[in-house]
Amino acid sequence: MKNYPQQKFWLKQVVFSLKALNFVLDTVFPKTCLSCGKFTVAGDFDYICKKCFGGVNPKNTFECIGCKKQTHLGLTCLFCAKENKIDQLLITTELSDPVVEKMLKTYKYKFVLSMVRPLSVVTRKYIKKLLSKNFNLFEDNPIIIPVPLHKNRLNWRGFNQAELLAKVISDTYHISCHSGTLRRIIDMKHQVDTKSREERLGNIKNNFVINNCESLKDKTAILVDDICTTGATLNECANVLKENGAKRVIGFVIARGQFKKISNF
Repeated sequence: MKNYPQQKFWLKQVVFSLKALNFVLDTVFPKTCLSCGKFTVAGDFDYICKKCFGGVNPKNTFECIGCKKQTHLGLTCLFCAKENKIDQLLITTELSDPVVEKMLKTYKYKFVLSMVRPLSVVTRKYIKKLLSKNFNLFEDNPIIIPVPLHKNRLNWRGFNQAELLAKVISDTYHISCHSGTLRRIIDMKHQVDTKSREERLGNIKNNFVINNCESLKDKTAILVDDICTTGATLNECANVLKENGAKRVIGFVIARGQFKKISNF
């Protein structure tokens, strides 16, 4: 205990030094907005200015994960329920918004950790909108599970973008996050590199296992990912979760669709 004041002093010094370093770096290498190209200032996000971000809105419509037709609160329609294990799909915002697309590309492919902040703000706005529609996403005490990366890809990237988003939701709404429940066992090629739905399904089939099935028993699982294209990954994860006790699986993603172009964005 007698060393506590000294430890506190050095901790303050480290924090001060990091802030000073960031100030110097921001001065020498100022950040610019991904959308308009202007320098970001105090009150902006690191790479998105307040003005450009102000045009990003929560998605107003809901759709079935299978046929993509509009359904009540994104529930999987009766015609698609047999082939889709996701019970409900919630999409935070529109990929057709150029700002959203640039944020997700930067987050996913340029590994910019700070992009989780603006994406989290959009997520909170969306959850608030759900409440305005009398839908409480957390009413039956669900668990949050991020779609996992294979360990090789995780080591290469340095972080799992889905896990960071899941933890933000968990911390904000005090919902349990089970990051280690799902594990990816095969390091397959990126889903974005597949050309057809059939190839995507084959690429992801039997690729996930459960580490702790006891935590799933009779639980609703909110499966978090950054983007959904065909829904193959979400459905494969949901299938494994249900086989191991989950009663219901909700897919929760930032956007749905396919990037126009990944290189040189």
